[in-house]
Amino acid sequence: MPFHLGKSMLTNALDYTFTDKKISLLLNTIGQNRETVVDFMRSFIQKGDYLLTDLTNIFNASNKISIAKEGYNSDMIFDKQINLLYIYSPSLSLPVFYRLFPENIREVKGIRLTLKESGIQDAIMIADKGFYSAENVNFLEDQKLKYIIPLRRDYVLINYELMNKTSSNYFKYDDRYIWHVYYEVDGHHIFLFLDEKLMVQEEKDFLNRVDNKLEGYTIEKFLEKRNKYGTMAIITNVLDKNASQVYSSYKSRNEIEVMFDGMKNVLDADKTYMQNEETLQGWMFINHLTLQWYYIIYKMLKENELLGKYSVNDMIVHLKEVRKVRINNKWILEPITNHTQKLLDKLKISIT
Repeated sequence: MPFHLGKSMLTNALDYTFTDKKISLLLNTIGQNRETVVDFMRSFIQKGDYLLTDLTNIFNASNKISIAKEGYNSDMIFDKQINLLYIYSPSLSLPVFYRLFPENIREVKGIRLTLKESGIQDAIMIADKGFYSAENVNFLEDQKLKYIIPLRRDYVLINYELMNKTSSNYFKYDDRYIWHVYYEVDGHHIFLFLDEKLMVQEEKDFLNRVDNKLEGYTIEKFLEKRNKYGTMAIITNVLDKNASQVYSSYKSRNEIEVMFDGMKNVLDADKTYMQNEETLQGWMFINHLTLQWYYIIYKMLKENELLGKYSVNDMIVHLKEVRKVRINNKWILEPITNHTQKLLDKLKISIT
C-alpha cells in the first residue's frame, strides 16, 4: 500500500506518512469496532426492497484466522475460504451491508443473523438455480424469510403445458415481451416465464450443434426439449408482487453479479493475506467502501450510456493517467490526452 500511495497525490493532500505498520494497525482498529462499521452501513438503509445474495467465497492464505475453513466452491477449489453475504439496494444501486461467515456455516443460517444485524425487515433472498432444495426452502419458510429462486428446467414442479394452453398474459421488459403463467403446486407459488427472443436463440444454438454433429446433440433431443427453450420458472413466497415485479426483482441479480465481478476482478478482493481476524474485518470494510465507489462509477457510465464502450476498470485506467508534476515548487496538472478528456466531458467531470 505505501508503494501505491507514494505514487498518488493523496500523500500530499493528507500530509501523512504511510507505513506498513500504520496501515496494519488501522485495519486492525477498524476490525475491532464492528459496531461502528455497522452504524456506518445502516446509515445507507432506507425503507424499500433489499436483495440478499447467496454467499460468495473469499480465499484466505493464512492459517491463523479461525473463520477460514477448508471447503470447496463451484470451481472445486478446496483452499481455506471465508463466506461473504451481501445486501444490495436496487433503489440506491449500491451494496449497503455485508457480513463474513466461516465457510462451514450454511448460507440460510447466515441470512437471519445478517438481517438482524442490519435492521432490514423487507429483504428478499435472490438465489441462483443451484440454491433450490426442499430443505432450503423449508428453512426460509420457517424463518419467515422472503425468497425468489429460479428452478432448473428439468425440475418436476414445472408444468410447461400451462404455458402452451393458457398463457395470454405478458409484459415488456428491456424491450422484450415476456409471456407468463402463475400456478400453485403442493403449497408452492410458481411463475413460469417465456422469452420468445431467447427461445429462438436457444433453438438456433442447439440446431447449430446438431448440424455440426457435436456429441450429445440430436434432433430427437431437440424435439424433446423444445417446450423448455426460452423459459424460466421461479418459486417464490413474495405474494405482494405481480409477475412483472417478480421477474424484474430476479433480473436485478445481474446487478449483484456485476458487484461480485467488480469485487473479484477489478478490486482483486477474491483472496486475502490478512494474518488475524480483526485485520481481516478491517480489510473487508475498506473493500466495502471501494465497492460502493465502484458502483458509483458503474452507475455514472450506465446513466450516460457508456457501458457498451467503457468498463469501470477502463475508467480507472483513464483516471490513473491524470497526473500532476512539481515545477518551480508548484504542482501543475499535466496535459490530459484527448481520449481521456472526451470521456471526462461525457461524464461531466471537471479536473482542475
